[in-house]
Amino acid sequence: MPTLHYTPAAARALARLEKGRRADARRLRRVRRALARLAADPHHPGLRSHRYPCLPGHKHTAAWTSYVDQGAGAWRLHWTWGPATGAAGHGEPGAVVVTVLRVGPHL
Repeated sequence: MPTLHYTPAAARALARLEKGRRADARRLRRVRRALARLAADPHHPGLRSHRYPCLPGHKHTAAWTSYVDQGAGAWRLHWTWGPATGAAGHGEPGAVVVTVLRVGPHL
């Protein structure tokens, strides 16, 4: 099972959904469900994960996109994955880290 890590931008988007003027409990629940699926299996059929050609701000990163919801105002998770690395550059063998690059409206 992959470990989830968040970029500062993704963490801010989650924090905005939790509290403040832009709090949205319904969307937060959907985002959390999508993140749980992503942590369990990045290729879960409900996420409809696929490669994203060029994510703004991450042009040299092989990014993937997954559905949070559909329709008008749909949201997506943009993420990348790779082997875990520790402080010395060595990770647990076979460990995988999924880095959530962006959480937000469909681009």
